[in-house]
Amino acid sequence: MSSTSQPVADPPYRTVAVLLEQHRRRTPEKPAIVDVDDRKSISFEELAGVVDGIGRQLLRRGIKKGERVVLAGTEGLDKLLLWLGIWRIGAVVCPLDVSFVRPAIARTLIDTIAPALVLAPANGDDSICAVTDGPVTRFAAWSSTGADEAAPETLRLDSDDRDDVALPEGATASAPGDIASMCCTSGTTGMPKIVVYDHACYWLNSLDSIDLLGLNVDDRALEYRSFDWYSAQILSLMPFLQLGSTLYVARRFSMSRFADWIKSHRVTVSAGVPTVLNMLLEAPVDTRDGTFATLRAMTCSTAPLSPVQWARFEKHYGIRILNLYGSSEAGWMCGNRTQRRRIGTVGYPVAHIEFDIVDPDGVSCGPDVEGQVVVSGPKLALGLLCADGTIKPIRGAPLFTRDVAARDADGFVRMAARMDDLIIRGGVKIVPQEIEDAMLGHPDVQDVAALGVPDPVYGQESVCFVVPHPGTAPDAEELRAYCRAHLPREKWPKHVYLVASLPRNARSKILRDELRQQWWQIVNTARDLPECE
Repeated sequence: MSSTSQPVADPPYRTVAVLLEQHRRRTPEKPAIVDVDDRKSISFEELAGVVDGIGRQLLRRGIKKGERVVLAGTEGLDKLLLWLGIWRIGAVVCPLDVSFVRPAIARTLIDTIAPALVLAPANGDDSICAVTDGPVTRFAAWSSTGADEAAPETLRLDSDDRDDVALPEGATASAPGDIASMCCTSGTTGMPKIVVYDHACYWLNSLDSIDLLGLNVDDRALEYRSFDWYSAQILSLMPFLQLGSTLYVARRFSMSRFADWIKSHRVTVSAGVPTVLNMLLEAPVDTRDGTFATLRAMTCSTAPLSPVQWARFEKHYGIRILNLYGSSEAGWMCGNRTQRRRIGTVGYPVAHIEFDIVDPDGVSCGPDVEGQVVVSGPKLALGLLCADGTIKPIRGAPLFTRDVAARDADGFVRMAARMDDLIIRGGVKIVPQEIEDAMLGHPDVQDVAALGVPDPVYGQESVCFVVPHPGTAPDAEELRAYCRAHLPREKWPKHVYLVASLPRNARSKILRDELRQQWWQIVNTARDLPECE
């Protein structure tokens, strides 16, 4: 299996306690985490004390090393404080957004995780109580002026100077092979999977993030995605923790506030997803006053990024886009770097993974030949948590992903599709993104999704769901004619449907199963949406 070379010497694993003590001693007054929504900032001096305090309170509640703690109903600064406090005592973080899944699914997930404790905001709703029979502890939000009055049983996010409970020695609180977290996938194809990670996963993926983005101690990184996402954890949380840089967090992306976040906080690196880039293109921000002067790069991951939109964004804003490729099971697999990029690709393999693209017989593909992505190495997830409490291993053997890709002669990887999304028309394999990229070249097209639907002659035909730019009214036949001018015959969409929006989950992934349901409704009613033959 081909791979990139390992770094000469990786920094050795260090626990949360050791890292925070190091940062506290070096830069005690430096902002560690800044909540841009609540305008709260915690220094490294304060952070070290609060994390220790949370750890003591968890120990008083009987939480032991290796036990699982569910974090529910919270984002922003409070979530990260609790997260680090759980790690401080060697317990396992299990983030879960109950509102993201149906109650029945949430209950199944919690029953499978079998947590020793569930943490939820004191001012939050009671939805978590409806999906668990286990103990739920409320916590009060952190404040720089000290903890507010709260019920005695409420967990307080303050320094808690009481020393009636001894914390584990900083360097021994956790080891690289200890389980660190259990995180749920988005569940776009069914029941969410519960992926199990050890601290080695986080450490090595963070080193890759630092390399990909060229991060250093002086960086100010903005993260507005949920920390339920493994991507946010390894791109933003862990590099901040390793380096002692400053992390700016928001509960969600805000079109109206994004520019102010960047300018007022002098953000140097920002997370990104294709939906955000498209929004910033649709309603461009005035950059004449140096709004984005400090922002040297934005990442883009989670969902495929159209080369057309990528080029448009960089031309308008002058901000380098670093398109990355990863998964819940493997972490980062490939990425563009600041000084070595190629538009239309996800860059080249990261340092801490063995990466290959193989044919159906498992033989490595040559340059520009599409095949299945297969990876292995020490930073893959430990495994998947099963309903019976066992862990189905992932690490230790090659992981055959469901992704189709090709690698050029220079090593840059171009993603083609998920194997499940391939359209097979009369034996010809069609990658949906090829059709989508062609359609996005039309000036009236804002968003598009192509998918395969049953056909009595060819087995499958492609159809397109198109979101027009506001104020435009493209004709479906016109759009099909545009595709005919830019694609070979077998890739022409048989039907084009104009829609107001595409169904996406919270992680910006297109819900193709929902589009297929829409297509069935259209076929059966022949009246819901305009189409052309």
